[in-house]
Amino acid sequence: MKFMCDKESFAKKVFNANDFKNTKSSISITTNVFLKTTQDLLIIKATDNNMGYISSIPVITIEEGETTVSCTKLGDILKAFTGINNIILETNSDNLNIYPKGSEKHFNFELKTIDSKEFPTMESADKKEFFKINSLDFLDMIKHTQFAASKDESRHYLCGQFLQKIEGGIAMVATDGKRLSFIKKRCDELVPNFPSVTIPTKFIIILSKILEDTGEMELYLEKNLISIRLADETFLYSSLIEVGFPVYNRIIPQDTKFKCILNLRDTIDAINRVKLFVLDKSNRIFLNILPNKLILTSDITEQGQALEEIDCEYNGEEINIAVNYNFFLDPLKPMDIEYFSINFDGPNKTLKLLPESHEKSYLHIVMPIQPK
Repeated sequence: MKFMCDKESFAKKVFNANDFKNTKSSISITTNVFLKTTQDLLIIKATDNNMGYISSIPVITIEEGETTVSCTKLGDILKAFTGINNIILETNSDNLNIYPKGSEKHFNFELKTIDSKEFPTMESADKKEFFKINSLDFLDMIKHTQFAASKDESRHYLCGQFLQKIEGGIAMVATDGKRLSFIKKRCDELVPNFPSVTIPTKFIIILSKILEDTGEMELYLEKNLISIRLADETFLYSSLIEVGFPVYNRIIPQDTKFKCILNLRDTIDAINRVKLFVLDKSNRIFLNILPNKLILTSDITEQGQALEEIDCEYNGEEINIAVNYNFFLDPLKPMDIEYFSINFDGPNKTLKLLPESHEKSYLHIVMPIQPK
């Protein structure tokens, strides 16, 4: 195998592939990236047997062939090619030689290879009926729910984001049992029936990085597999969490007695200041909601106390609520609106955070910290 390619294009694909390799065993073939030249195309593959990445870039093929090399080490080598546009890769016995082309710099890297026949069979995009969705819409869904997914592996069925078909589009939900985030998106195209699934957090994190650079994406969902095809013909897939996601609708309050409308930026800034005095592991702050006024305070400690007052639109009775400031702050950060509202029934009842915009279709549930 021998080919010449644009270094930046190749490096980008290798860095993406590196997220899909096996990280649990340093001797497994799945720590390697698969490279194959066919005509003037380089095919790049990586898998850890649960997730997979297949992509390609145009190259100048001098000799067709295929091999596998350490994905991490190949990425490290490509980072070292600073100020170089084109590189040549050539297999020689059990090595892959990598050197610059058309540059005054003269150096060569030699990387050990493993026979590509040992590389595992991967999923294919063939014979799958994908449906289209705007990748930025899907990325927005991830941003509004990802933080609420559980990190507790003993509750692995919550360690991901639940995706389901709804009337006119799709919805995504995440919860760790103490908070919940929900968002829905309308789809321009008719969404076919698909099973409701829970996508693992690891795959979601990787996907959110890749989606920053693409336009349209296509989805195909099976009971235990999600497949994604991107506009540049990149194909991604992941196994799914098969244990059932809880019936989340039951914990979302429909009608609430009280509503407090706040400026988003003012609230975020106030919480960031008040949290400087939070020392308790519960990350507790207090919300004292009064007519047209919200007072945020920390506990009194040996170092002092923080207190901040901001304007709000509220005409109900005075309410005092204790919350984990991270749980309250996390859903506010991705909001791109001017105002949001806190909706509740009482001091120890569920809080529902909503955007004050009919164009936004998301909500967040935060459980207050109960008094000791």
